[in-house]
Amino acid sequence: MYHHVKKLMYTVTIGEPDVRFGNMLLEQFGGANGELAAAMQYTIQGWNCVDDLGRRDLLLDIGTEELSHLEVVGALIRMHLKPMKTNREAAEADPLVTIAGGGGVGLFDSMGNAWTANYLQITGEVDVDLRSNIAAEARAKIVYERLIDHTDDPGSIDTLQFLMTREITHMKAFQAALDSIEKSPFSVGLLKPTPGIVDEYFNGSTGDGSEGETDMRGPWTSSFGLHPVESQMNGGKGLSVGDIDGKISGEDRGKQDEAQKATTSAADEALGKQLAGAGAK
Repeated sequence: MYHHVKKLMYTVTIGEPDVRFGNMLLEQFGGANGELAAAMQYTIQGWNCVDDLGRRDLLLDIGTEELSHLEVVGALIRMHLKPMKTNREAAEADPLVTIAGGGGVGLFDSMGNAWTANYLQITGEVDVDLRSNIAAEARAKIVYERLIDHTDDPGSIDTLQFLMTREITHMKAFQAALDSIEKSPFSVGLLKPTPGIVDEYFNGSTGDGSEGETDMRGPWTSSFGLHPVESQMNGGKGLSVGDIDGKISGEDRGKQDEAQKATTSAADEALGKQLAGAGAK
């Protein structure tokens, strides 16, 4: 059940409206990294999360807050787009918003592209979804930061600063939820990766480049057991594809399957079927 309270989470005020800036703000209303996408992603993840009621509550809490952020962004946009309703020159900044939307908000981004569910990342695997959410919050933080750089209006800056700050709050909560599973970041799902090939870093971009680059080495080629292998085209043996020989059950899941479950969860039965075949090829 949802209940709307007629009070913004953050009170929005602006000085002089700026319709072009208002158009930029539409990116955070109906864009790929905007508040509607975040609200839908976390909420639907939460509805699907019947195997972990604690993290389900987290997802629904933050999904609901994102709807509140959408309301704040919408209020800010409407204030900046207000001149479109009566001023021809202002209206020409975005005829689509003026004529089709009456100078208000719609589910479009700053370029007029319609919002789509394709923006959402939902897998039904809680640790994978939490990683997607951390990345989503980081992207939204960057968008708000760039929007702040394109206005001098103190009220707009403060509103965006509030929204930008909450992105970091949510990153902290999602990261804490992920860490508390106590699971290796490279343990995903139920099947283990094939030994050998899993540690091979394929050197697929070779030679000297026109901007001074050459084959580089760094922790991404040597950490976590990784080691470089050369392409056959560069005199190497290539990846150890011969090591692949069927599926390997028994991936380490940390505490992922110990959480309190909803009555509709089928996790124990599903895991039982998987565990019965553990070690089988």
